[in-house]
Amino acid sequence: MSLVVRRMLLEKGDMPVQKLHKASVKYVSADAQAVVHDVLLEKDLLSDEEKEIMHRGKNHAHPSGRGTGFGSYKRATGLESLIGYLYMAGRSERADELIRFGVEYVEGSK
Repeated sequence: MSLVVRRMLLEKGDMPVQKLHKASVKYVSADAQAVVHDVLLEKDLLSDEEKEIMHRGKNHAHPSGRGTGFGSYKRATGLESLIGYLYMAGRSERADELIRFGVEYVEGSK
């Protein structure tokens, strides 16, 4: 997911590596991904299969990472699971669509 976000940021224009890293963190942090997870479900933007994959990934989550609550970590893991599944299933266009939605949503909510 981080790679796609960085690519999207670079499409907006060249930037120094440090600035690129700092910009990408706000989109790929567990807290941001947890928000995107919730919005995708709220707005009913996922198929039943995608919801199931995300739910299974969320339930498989282990203790949280640095500075992130357990609930946020689980929801972020669910979203990452869905994105990974879509790429592995050869559905990269759908994965990119969801990532773009997430970036646009996070950008609009700041």
